[in-house]
Amino acid sequence: MAPKEKFKFKIENENYEWGNRFITGAEVRGVGPGIPDGMDLYVKRPGHPGQPVGPGDSIDLLPPGIEKFYAQDASSEAGSQ
Repeated sequence: MAPKEKFKFKIENENYEWGNRFITGAEVRGVGPGIPDGMDLYVKRPGHPGQPVGPGDSIDLLPPGIEKFYAQDASSEAGSQ
């Protein structure tokens, strides 16, 4: 039996692997040390600006490049890290 493929992504510059092609915003929040509910979650893909990610939004980890997730205070503007 072939080993299951792992999909790579980053949260705040830390590398992680996921055993599924898709990951939801809620699942991202639970990986590693976790992202508090009071923070907004964004995903940055190669060649695209950061986009907000809601708890039920599904992110496809298959396309080339590594998705980078980051959090910001809900009161700040996207991209002003």
